Amino acid sequence: MKLILSLVAVAALILIAPAFAINMRGFQDAPITRLTGDELKAFRAAVMKILDEAPDGTTVEWKAAKTRFVSKITPRKSYREGNTPCREATIESDAHDRYQRGLYQFCKEPNGEWQFKLAPPRAKK
Repeated sequence: MKLILSLVAVAALILIAPAFAINMRGFQDAPITRLTGDELKAFRAAVMKILDEAPDGTTVEWKAAKTRFVSKITPRKSYREGNTPCREATIESDAHDRYQRGLYQFCKEPNGEWQFKLAPPRAKK
């Protein structure tokens, strides 16, 4: 069981950021860790489709097939970084016993996949 949860957590991290650039502690109790492997793939596909197609300000709800999990994805702003299309989106997820809401930045890779964009490091004072 721990192996399955670990695999789901790792898959969740792949969804939202390159493995080398994320602090895993912040996601160990995230609602997305409740999803099965197939549900995680479906959720990722839904997020990609929403980022591709939903107009800014439109909220799209996604529910897992078997797991008690619902997520509301709202693209907030579309912009470009150079020639790269990017989007800012709010993702609010509830797995009954776990809740998370955040504002995330995504940029589209040349292969057509949206990737989580890490915020630039803050300047030290």
